[in-house]
Amino acid sequence: MNRTYGIAALVIGSALAVTAAVARGPSPARGPASASLDAALLAHLQEERPAGQDSTDPADDGQGETSEGSAQYAAEQEEATRPPQWQAIDDHNAATRGPVQPIPFNHRFHSTDLRIDCMYCHSGTERSVSGVVPPLEVCMGCHRIAGTGLPPIEELRGYAQRNEPVPWRWVNKLPEFVQFSHQAHLRNAIDCAECHGPVEEMDRVYQWAPLTMGWCLECHRGAPRDTDFATDHVLSTLHPPPRAPEDRQEDSFYPKNIDSQYGDFRGPTDCAACHY
Repeated sequence: MNRTYGIAALVIGSALAVTAAVARGPSPARGPASASLDAALLAHLQEERPAGQDSTDPADDGQGETSEGSAQYAAEQEEATRPPQWQAIDDHNAATRGPVQPIPFNHRFHSTDLRIDCMYCHSGTERSVSGVVPPLEVCMGCHRIAGTGLPPIEELRGYAQRNEPVPWRWVNKLPEFVQFSHQAHLRNAIDCAECHGPVEEMDRVYQWAPLTMGWCLECHRGAPRDTDFATDHVLSTLHPPPRAPEDRQEDSFYPKNIDSQYGDFRGPTDCAACHY
């Protein structure tokens, strides 16, 4: 009996000693065997832990220390994985310049991201006096297939099924008494951006140039260019105008001095050039 009590006391005493050693922590004096064991254990844990999960601290993982930081992190992750067509719709709706259109057509997305040429949609402008708004058939050439599930595309298809034109709002509108020929300007290699601005950067198209009479005359009075095809300068060189009798232009009631510098500029500067 005494022997049994002695063994029990020895076991309890050993357990208490181990518990005290754990509570005190590791001893500062550690031998080579302990150091090699810790290194092996650390290497094993690093192998078991997946890449990118070296720490469970949200701050270390870039997720933010607060709820606001975590929300921002989640928003950034969603932004990075958001489909570009959805982002293009949101960017159009968030734009502050330009008229609100019935369908959020994003020019930047189509022109820059998808690399669609302006004349693919606005075909015929180079042969037309006025600018050509793309007919619905041009839109449906792509969107019979492309954009399935997007609410604006489904709305576009609704217009097509009802055989109704999309009621686009004017962006560049000249007064009714001003005559402007797109054909004449395009055949002289004037780039669209000279009047319409950087459309390829616009989420929602807006009027870029003032389109005032003074703004137009500033260009007409510019120096001739090598790309000119049928400007006043070229025409006056190839076909000099006949001398008008007396003080009137030939076959006209306009005085000669209205257009006395005919041929010196790129384009005409007399009233009848735009107001006829």
